[in-house]
Amino acid sequence: MNRISMWACGAIASLGLFGHQAIAHDDDRLRLPLIDGAWNVEFTVRVDAADCTTAAIVGIGPNPFPALVTFHRGGTLSEFGTRSPSSVRSPGHGIWKRTGYRTFEYRAMFFQFDVNGLLNQTMDMRSNVTLAWQGDAFDGWSRLVLTDVSGNVRRFCATLRGERMTL
Repeated sequence: MNRISMWACGAIASLGLFGHQAIAHDDDRLRLPLIDGAWNVEFTVRVDAADCTTAAIVGIGPNPFPALVTFHRGGTLSEFGTRSPSSVRSPGHGIWKRTGYRTFEYRAMFFQFDVNGLLNQTMDMRSNVTLAWQGDAFDGWSRLVLTDVSGNVRRFCATLRGERMTL
């Protein structure tokens, strides 16, 4: 390898263009902000509308409500919301991807059960979030599709605000 090629490889490596990168705090290297990690999220369910961020808030049930979302390195996620008791709701599982420098998209699904423990609905959430510049918070919105076992569909929106968990 010639001297220029070695310099170019070293420069690319120092810029962090190989693999996942942590959020830059005190260094001047190019870094992509990451969403990986555990988050406390406040969800506010809203009626279905073209603009989820300004849609009317649904007045039934606890709203807003807390949830936990973990974005796993590699593009999977785990989610658990508290709007329904755990006896009638499964944990959510899903996938996520980067869509821009500080923007991400994710999809999560979970099951809901009747009082006898039988599956009665499936929730499909598709969300878009934007990380704060510091990488410790995000804001976003979701489109929610609730489908019962007969195939009947109800649509909702949600707004969300996440705070990264720290030690």
